[in-house]
Amino acid sequence: MSHRQKILIVDDEPRNLRLLDAILMPEGYEIDSAENGRKAVDKALSFAPDLILLDVMMPEMDGYQACRAIRENKNIPYIPIIFLTAMAIDQKDIIHGLDMGGDDYIKKPFAAIELFSRIRAALRVKNLYDELARTKSELTRYVSLSTLRMAEKVASGDLDTAEGVADVTVLFSDIRGYTSLTEHMEAAEVFKMLNGCLSIQIEIVEKYNGIIDKLTGDEVMAVFHGEEAAKNAILCGNAIVKALCNSDMCLLYDSIGVGVGVNTGPVYIGSIGSIKRQDYTVIGKTVNVAARLCSHAKKFQVLFTENTRKQIEGAGLAYRSIGNVPLKGISLPINVFELE
Repeated sequence: MSHRQKILIVDDEPRNLRLLDAILMPEGYEIDSAENGRKAVDKALSFAPDLILLDVMMPEMDGYQACRAIRENKNIPYIPIIFLTAMAIDQKDIIHGLDMGGDDYIKKPFAAIELFSRIRAALRVKNLYDELARTKSELTRYVSLSTLRMAEKVASGDLDTAEGVADVTVLFSDIRGYTSLTEHMEAAEVFKMLNGCLSIQIEIVEKYNGIIDKLTGDEVMAVFHGEEAAKNAILCGNAIVKALCNSDMCLLYDSIGVGVGVNTGPVYIGSIGSIKRQDYTVIGKTVNVAARLCSHAKKFQVLFTENTRKQIEGAGLAYRSIGNVPLKGISLPINVFELE
């Protein structure tokens, strides 16, 4: 049995709801309705329509406001929204509606043939979007989530190379004393603590335009790209330290804390792994130094290299040199800086 596509009709006039229902039901669509914008947002969640026909002029919450609320709700997937309006449509109205997240307009009164045509066009877009979502979900079986996110950055132009050498800033953060801290904890408690710490850090990395490259146990690796990469990475590291220092977990586990290492320089971006499992990542000396700095950092300490320091000059950040520091696996000591 083929899937009956679902349409939500939103209008404060009962006769308009009845009319649209009478027109669309014979076409094989499953119909539900809402008489105001607030109920439309609720129905977008509960009814999960494939398309919404949304009246513009409604009391309490108009169509534009309802459209924006639907688009801003993270629990509602993409649904094409076609505005229905009896108003004269000018360019200003069209731009406003599109900016609110709408996809199309239909002027009342309308011809049924036009309505059907616009609905079919919108549903074709919905079908393509759903197919892409299914493909993305399927890809997670073969590539890591970090690979997908980095690939999305490349596709959007936020990262200017799909494979090859690029200058980036790499950040590592790691929970200090993780092994001894968790030695006497139950597995469920370890999971809860670790998940809480990682969730805080992931949110902060995304806030500062970083890409989570890896989550390995208690360690986070993030990549920052662009003119503000070094500054964003340092601010991110500082925010991670402050957030975990002030978090409930820090109060609950008094020995918990993170060390952060940051380095800037060339890396090779590309895919590694087998045909069954690919990981899109960055490798090179820049990454290794950042990881070693992280291992050297004390609890709630943000360490970074001379390369990174040069990139944040004039940014108003307070730091000091802690001298030349020998790092494991690095042949010569390097000048290391600490964020104050």
